[in-house]
Amino acid sequence: MTVYEAIMNRRTIRKFTQQPVGREKLLKLVDCARMAAYGANAQPLKFKIVDDKETADEIFPKTKWAAMLDNGTPAEGERPAAYIAVIGDTDIKKTFEVDAGAAVTNMMLAAEEMGIATCWMGAIDRAAIKRILGLDEKYELVYILALGYPAQRSRAVEMKNGSTKYYIDDEAVLNVPKRSMEEILL
Repeated sequence: MTVYEAIMNRRTIRKFTQQPVGREKLLKLVDCARMAAYGANAQPLKFKIVDDKETADEIFPKTKWAAMLDNGTPAEGERPAAYIAVIGDTDIKKTFEVDAGAAVTNMMLAAEEMGIATCWMGAIDRAAIKRILGLDEKYELVYILALGYPAQRSRAVEMKNGSTKYYIDDEAVLNVPKRSMEEILL
């Protein structure tokens, strides 16, 4: 798979099999995040892998899933097998959005190549998850990346009537509208 193919194929997945991802693969994803482009090469991010079911089950209710879908929240047996918390170290830097975006994107693309599905999560109860993870005050929870093997299919589709609302079709495929090249090129 080329990088271009990974970018074109990768879509957010919200339903997962319960097959463990494996610590080695999760470490490889964090290594990809470590190699991301960082502003001024400050490298202000830390990462926490959550791959034990007990902690993952504690985190799950502190997340919000697919607000545009009636049944977007994974049911029991469809939840992520793991999470990677993306954490900013305020001793190094005070803002993390751009750096975290680069790191999460690297992890999602590497996961796509490995056949691992991802969901980049920002609608989360940061204070509660920070407590669950036992993070020090100097750390800011920026995002979590939910991971697992896909139990649903997702594809990009042509946007119609300007609607960005994603939807599940009659074949249970999640469709994600994307703007056309003609619309985005100035």
